[in-house]
Amino acid sequence: MNVPLATKPRPLQETAPQINRVLLLSALVLLLSLGAWGYQLSQGLIVTNMRNPFSWGLYIATFAFFVGIAAGGLIVSSSVYLFNLEKLKPLTRVASLSAFASTLGAGAMILPDMGRIDRILNLILHPNLRSPLVWDVAVISTYMVVTFLSVYVQLLPEWRESGRGFFNTWTKSRTPEEIQHFSKIWSRRVAMVGLPVAVLIHTVTALIFATQASRGWWNTAILPPDFIAVAVASGTALVMLVSLVVVGKARFTEFQGAFALLAKIVGGALIVHFFFVGVDLLVHGWWGSPESQEIFSLLFGTYAPVYLTELLLPGFTMLFFLTKKGSSTAKTLIFGSVLLFIGVFAHRLMLMFPAFNAIPLTLSLPGIGMESWAYPISVGVLRPGLPSFVTFWAYTPSVFEVVIALLPFALVTFVIALALKLYPFLPVRRG
Repeated sequence: MNVPLATKPRPLQETAPQINRVLLLSALVLLLSLGAWGYQLSQGLIVTNMRNPFSWGLYIATFAFFVGIAAGGLIVSSSVYLFNLEKLKPLTRVASLSAFASTLGAGAMILPDMGRIDRILNLILHPNLRSPLVWDVAVISTYMVVTFLSVYVQLLPEWRESGRGFFNTWTKSRTPEEIQHFSKIWSRRVAMVGLPVAVLIHTVTALIFATQASRGWWNTAILPPDFIAVAVASGTALVMLVSLVVVGKARFTEFQGAFALLAKIVGGALIVHFFFVGVDLLVHGWWGSPESQEIFSLLFGTYAPVYLTELLLPGFTMLFFLTKKGSSTAKTLIFGSVLLFIGVFAHRLMLMFPAFNAIPLTLSLPGIGMESWAYPISVGVLRPGLPSFVTFWAYTPSVFEVVIALLPFALVTFVIALALKLYPFLPVRRG
């Protein structure tokens, strides 16, 4: 549905006090996280509970979570322009903003995990083109530029009228009609670039895991398409949540068709996701190899509560959003989306636990009744009462990890709230 713009569209006013509170809270959390990160920089990664047996933890899980949301947001925005989804056109600015903010969050999260951030320069000066990490940095940087341009060109008409915005001087020499035409044409052009880049960003991120041949839980071709399916679901859910804030109670009915379509997109993407999950479990379980049995014991034994969270909450959201009741009110949409976010975050955590606690190093010992013996791995630290070599690491994030992992959540919230406060992200009715 096309909603005519008002003569002077203004940012949110009804929810201004709430947005101000969100800005203040997110700024405080941001400062707290930066302080904890500063302490980690001074002391080293030893303040975390990651060790040699478990080298990727909460930081990488949070990074993957925001990469997925970012990819899903731009997929929604680009699909609107490329496939003429009229119902969703009023929400494209919100989708692009969500994608841009989430990309900032993902980029910010990867830095604490590196430990020595000064060594980023080595990656730029001496890139190893065989490493998926190099391509991930390149794609994320490109994606950040594309998502910013997507927001920029869509807001140009309002920026020209209000005299605010980035690089806005050149718009004053052009008529409103020229700027509207420019915005429309370039929004579509950016969308044509944005859709493949959005798919690529999550594909490359998934390949970082899938190309690790020694990790049976990751080493599968299903991982990249499954990452994209989860990205579409979670990214669309974030677009829906932010749009609900922008729309407010007064205009929910006006955009109810758009929200119902978003809910169906989430449900459809989750159907694809669970198909991949089922195939992956079937392949791992069919042959019953020792590696598969070990992974299954971790999934349905040691980490069963987390894995069931990963399965049950998104499963409920999938079924709920495909019903009329699930997409009929703002409360049900918020409820289903929050459950989905919790489940997807558990999904990112469960990338780590089965992979790192299935030790791939083994030694054959013929003649003594043992086919293979797992090499223990040094934890990299020697302390009284702490084993120096382990075959299992009971990883639980430290307090510092949890506080630092709040950094992208605070950053994404702050950027979205600030943008909603300053600029109109929803067409305003005349009159």
